[in-house]
Formats: sequence, C-alpha cells, structure tokens
Amino acid sequence: MAAVLSSCARHPSVRVVAADEGPGLIEGTVIYEDGRPAKGATVSAFPLDRGLAAKVPSADTDELGHFQINRLWLGKFAVTAKKEAEGYPDTNNYFYSDRKIAPIVLSLSNPSATDTILLGPKAGILVGTVADAISGAPREPCVDFHRASNPNNFMSGTGLVNAEYRVLVPSNRDVMMKIWCEGYLPWYYPGTSRKSEAKPLRLKSGEVRTLPIRLQPGNDPSEAGCNTSLCFPHCRP
Repeated sequence: MAAVLSSCARHPSVRVVAADEGPGLIEGTVIYEDGRPAKGATVSAFPLDRGLAAKVPSADTDELGHFQINRLWLGKFAVTAKKEAEGYPDTNNYFYSDRKIAPIVLSLSNPSATDTILLGPKAGILVGTVADAISGAPREPCVDFHRASNPNNFMSGTGLVNAEYRVLVPSNRDVMMKIWCEGYLPWYYPGTSRKSEAKPLRLKSGEVRTLPIRLQPGNDPSEAGCNTSLCFPHCRP
C-alpha cells in the first residue's frame, strides 16, 4: 500500500469517528468544461466537521454523468470529482487546485442536496521509469513534489513514483521535484544531484511528458533523505 503525504492548508481540529449511516443524500451531475457529461468519474464526499476512520463515501458517475451518494450522516461535506485516467486529479487535494469548494450541508430540515460538479482543472501528466544509472535495475524511490511558490503546499511519500510511473502534476504551476532512495544520491528535476541546480517543472493542462529518472549510486547525508516533517524509515540516508 502506498504511503502518501499531502499538506495543503491547516484545518480546524475535528473529532475522528467511524463511519455511520444516516438519512443524508447527495446527488447530481459531473460535467466536462464543454458541458458534456463525464462518465466514469469518481465523486467523493469529504466530511468537513469530523475526521473519518473509514473509507470516504464515494460513487462513480453513469453514462449521463449522474451520481448518487446516499446513507450519509448529517453534517458538512466537500464534494469533488476525479477521473485520473484522463488527467483529472481530485481537486479536494489543495496541491492540485487553488479554488475553494463551497461546502454542502445536510441537516434534519434539508437531508438531501443536488450538485453539479465541473471536472478539472486538468493536470499535466508525467510518465517514465526510475532505475540505477549504472546497472539499469529498477528502483522504488521516495518523492517530494511541492509548489515553488509555497513549499508548504506539497505531496510527498512512497508510491507516488514507482519504477514505472505515471503521476499527475498541477498544470500551469511551477513545481519542484525531488527523488531519493537509500544508497543513491538525491535526484532533482531536471536531472541533477545538487539542490542548488534544481529547476521547477511546469506542464500545461493535459501535457504528457516522459521523464526517465536515473539514480547515481552514492550517499550524501546533507542532501539525501526526507525533507518533510514526517520521515519514512526506509527513505533515510
């Protein structure tokens, strides 16, 4: 299972509870920017007034772009859609989207709501492989992406970039990218082991870029390892 961190904005303290069922219902339609219905998009209702020690309620859209999430408890939700196969990330993750999501509130007097969700913005798509630069052996690294304009807006961890990877990157934004793996020098975009030579990655909406990553054997304790507040044991130098 991939371990992933994403830090966006600070949220107020909420109590963490298990999922329960209730009379709540959120339904509606997901559309593309041109107004066409988005078939096969995944819609999720993220609770805003509680932590959730269970799977986030979600549903896929039908051929008409319609979705229905029922048996919800009463409360406040952020409802977002994603279709990653086509390059549409989950905009509930602030790393991908700057826009604010108007919350949906379910109450005893209004236990149901209807919403139309615009899919997007479309991300850039980064594809490639990660391997030892000498032997060509595949490697499963740790990775850190962060907005160049705001290092605290990041997505970091394992499982984001694998030996053969496809990852969505916020479009039309400067993003810094670092790869590291035990026994290797760190790799910074566009392909240097020196942090001072790192440059921002910028992809257009829908742009697909192939990026082979080749790691040089070595160890530099001043550069390698985690550079986020939480460190994964197997990512340390």
